[in-house]
Amino acid sequence: GRQTAATSATPRQRHCSQHPNTTSLLPSRWRGAAAVAAAAVGVALASSSSSVEPGPWETGLSAAEVLSSPAWPAAFPLTATHLARLDETPDTRFYARPRINVQHVDESAIAALQELYAQELPRGGAVLDLMSSWTSHLAEGRGRDRADGHFARVSGLGAHAEELRANPALHDYHAHDINADPRLPMYADESFDAVVCSVSVDYLADPLPVFREIHRVLKPGGPALFTWSNRMFPTKAIAAWRGGGGRG
Repeated sequence: GRQTAATSATPRQRHCSQHPNTTSLLPSRWRGAAAVAAAAVGVALASSSSSVEPGPWETGLSAAEVLSSPAWPAAFPLTATHLARLDETPDTRFYARPRINVQHVDESAIAALQELYAQELPRGGAVLDLMSSWTSHLAEGRGRDRADGHFARVSGLGAHAEELRANPALHDYHAHDINADPRLPMYADESFDAVVCSVSVDYLADPLPVFREIHRVLKPGGPALFTWSNRMFPTKAIAAWRGGGGRG
């Protein structure tokens, strides 16, 4: 079956979006969304052997140990070599065909995502579903259908308009190639109570600008939830992810 893992952050300081790797600017318990998201790849690979260029996240610790007592690197740990993809053609070409009703995680992973989101996402809040598709992995009565009224707004941003249009959870959506342009001008500062990115962070070819935008659109104290699985589209996943052994 497919395994999932997750991490979250509650950003508390607006200025740290300009300095996402300067840990002295970040609160002691939670780090800014940019810093935590930058660490997500390192958490997933923490106890994995890697065939790509080694990075400072390779501590030999399990993912759980990394998350329980994070040691934040002084600089963003991923180089151009780590971020390289086998297929560097525009993502719009790869995602030209909609994959409606194709589940990218198995039933147990979906249940884990639904439980996580039910616990962590604020009822009545505005949620950004980043790198979304035809499903937002929300539980029945907890936002799966916008008509259930669980959230005031769920906005989806993803690669394919047809998939987004088919997602019953979304109140609005934007088809946008985030690897071609990480800016999110369609969203105002501090306009969301939470941001989720389900099993997709491994496809970000230039993650830091995206993390800065996530931090910008989040309200202070809002959670940013990143989840990943042990499967992928290998030609579009970054090298650091492909080189992991799948443990942790």
